[in-house]
This record gives sequence, C-alpha cells and structure tokens, in this order.
Amino acid sequence: MKTFSLRDLEAAISGVCNRLGIEVDTALQQEYQNGKHPQLLSYEKVEISTQQIPTIQKYLIGAQTILNQPSHFYDIFRACRHFFFIQILDHAIETVIEKVANYEGKIEKLLRETTFDPFDAILYELTVAANYANSPGVSNVLFLDESTIKTPDLELVFKNEQIFVECKKFDRSASIVSQIRNEIRDKTQLTLHSFHKQNQSAIIEVSFHKNPNLISNEMIRDICLEAYKTGKAIIDKSLTAIAKPLPYKKLDDYVLFPSPMYYWSRYGFQNKGEWFGITSLMNAKFGRHVDVVDEDAIASSWLDDIDYECVLKWKITDDNIIWRYKRLGYNLLFKGLSQLQVHGINSVLHAWYERDDFVGHRKNELVDFFSRLSRDQRDIFSWIIFNETILDTSVGGRFDLIELSHPISGPTAKYQEPILTNVFTREHNYHHEYGEFGIGPELPDIDEVYREII
Repeated sequence: MKTFSLRDLEAAISGVCNRLGIEVDTALQQEYQNGKHPQLLSYEKVEISTQQIPTIQKYLIGAQTILNQPSHFYDIFRACRHFFFIQILDHAIETVIEKVANYEGKIEKLLRETTFDPFDAILYELTVAANYANSPGVSNVLFLDESTIKTPDLELVFKNEQIFVECKKFDRSASIVSQIRNEIRDKTQLTLHSFHKQNQSAIIEVSFHKNPNLISNEMIRDICLEAYKTGKAIIDKSLTAIAKPLPYKKLDDYVLFPSPMYYWSRYGFQNKGEWFGITSLMNAKFGRHVDVVDEDAIASSWLDDIDYECVLKWKITDDNIIWRYKRLGYNLLFKGLSQLQVHGINSVLHAWYERDDFVGHRKNELVDFFSRLSRDQRDIFSWIIFNETILDTSVGGRFDLIELSHPISGPTAKYQEPILTNVFTREHNYHHEYGEFGIGPELPDIDEVYREII
C-alpha cells in the first residue's frame, strides 16, 4: 500500500514552490515555530490571525513545520491538514500543467486567495481536473472560462463524447459549529473557575439536551458541582453532568500540548469519540523544550509542569441541533446542477464535504437530497459524486486521511460506474472503499494499521 510520507511531503513543498514560482516565507515560518503567531494557520471560523498572508503560504509553512519537528510551537492537530493537502496539491498542479488546458486562471486565483474555504474550493477543482486527466479513456480536459453565464468548471472528452464537470466545495464547517463551540467555551468558564476556586482538579462530562445558549451559566455550574460532590450523574432536562477528580500527575518529560496523546491518556478524549469538544482551565508551566533563535518567543506547545487542571468534555444530544451540524446546503448542489444543464446531458457534479466524526455520517441528508431529485425529476445529469473526507491525528501522532465516495447515478448515465469517484486518495489507493451509501466502510484506527504492518 502506497501512503503519504515525510519524504513525499518534502518533495511536495519543493514541487509546489518550483511550479508556482514562490518560496516558503522562512522568516515568518520561524516566527510561527517560535510561538510569535500561534493563530497564523487557524481556520478563520475558529480564530482570526493578525497576519494576513496568502493561504498557499499557510499550507507551505504548516507543511514545512512538520518537517522541522521538534519546534518550540507546534499545532499537531492543524498540521494534519497541511500534511495531506500540500501533497495532493503538488500532484494536482503537476498533472494540470502537463495535461489540462486553460489552467492559468485557476492558478492565479489560488495564489491570490487568503482564506481557507475559497482556497480549498480551488484546490478541489484542480484535484478533480488532474484525476480526470489521468483517467483511462479521457482526453482534452479543459478549464472553462468563468463568465456571467452559468458555466461548469471543466469540459472533457470520454469515449468520443463531450462531458461537463462542475465542482462544489462545502465550507469546512457550518457556522453553527463555531457558534456552539464559542458559546459553550464562554458559558462554562464560570464552572471551570468555580472548580479552580475550590482547588478541585476534575474531569467534567456534560451532555447538553437543548441549545446551551438557553441554559444559564449558573445552572451549568451548580449541576456540575453537585455531580462532583455526590460522585453521581446529575440528570436534568437541560443537561446531564458527571464530574470526577483528576489527580495530580508529575510529568517525567516535556509533553506536547494540546496533543491527541495527552488528551486521550489524561482526559479520555479523542476526536473520533463521542464528545463534540473540550475546554479547560490550567495552571501550567510551559517550557522551552526546544531551543529557539528568537528569545521573544510567546507561545510554547510543551508542558513542563501542571499545578492545576480542570477540563470539561461536552456533546449535544438535541436532534435539531445535530441536524443543523450535519445539514448540507442543497442550494449549492442545485446551483451546480443548474450550471451543468445548460451545457448538455452528459454531466457530472462533484461535491466535497468534510465529516466531523463526533456527529457521524450524513446518510440521511444524502438520501433526502436524492429523494428530492427523484421527486422533482427536473434535473438532468449523469452522475453526482459526493467526495467525503475525514481528517484525523491519531493518539499515536499519525496523520490519517479517509476519503469516502458516494455516487448517485442520474437519468442520463450511460455506464454502470462513473468515470471517477475518489479524487484525494486515488493515486495512493488509500482507504478506497465504497461501503454503504452515505456511510462508507468501517475502517480500523490508523495506529492499529501501523501496528499490524510492524
């Protein structure tokens, strides 16, 4: 099985720079690694960086930082995205330059973009184009000029027939995800500070049964404190809380924080688990485990010692809120179909969305969309391909990319299978299985896969 690797990553950074005529901003990268700009590579819906730079530089700096480990500041969770997508982009650009016509406008837009979601949409278009260009039987792949007229992204020829392709990228996360996360972070501060005031280090688990914004800060605090004092789960119609003591643990060495290993070993939390998020309050000493060039370093990722820590793991059980987490904007899909229909009956719509494991698959949402198509019977297309990706950093610190394809055949489909399904992992034969529509196959944890290989 061919996989992504650090050697591939190093080659990809060089390849992207050489083909695009750019360089990694090494001065800014060093400042980032020294902790001067901890928000530099943040997703804009999470936090805004004071440094406004092209997104391509964010990916390059993040990718290069992986190769430079250990460093004073390192965000291992965000690094996962940079690790995979700079390699995917390198392969896409190489192929597009060689095999796809009229690509220059896409590259220019890619270089200008300064936010993640629009940048990733262009990356997706380039990746889809590259994979079609490498598909057997496909020729004359061409990016169509954008205009005021509804125009698909790509035109190609397959078995002497003209085919049009449109790509749609859903934002990485819905606005409600950031909204709820920020609300819970703010609303639970009273609880965390109350535990701190009583010098009670604890792990608190809270299930919100309705919108947290409708629950008072005081109520959350009171229920959590009662759960801690009684040692029992406190169940209310608004929330359920469990709280357990978190004993002091002396660190034998510097520990990367935040990190999947620390989160799991200390708090029993991992991204693939049941909990939607985690928030904490700590009295900690962060150390200079790694020498830095600049003595003005601000943020460190290395824990030296911890006097106090209290964490709150949380999840939502309200079905309406979960639906809002998982819903797909059908308007974007119908817009894509509309762009295709005016150009002929042989057409394919590719749609990329990302899965948060804590809310699970979107089978019901995809089936609902399919039902609307079937009921309306007004959209003429050959295939709709949903490219679903799951990014994760394992407890063992390994980066994992899973791509699941969910094809829907349309009224003008001429073949039993689409020309192309997977686009991000196709060249690597990496986790390429279909499984149940909208769900995908059950796959082992990447740490287990590596243990079996070893």
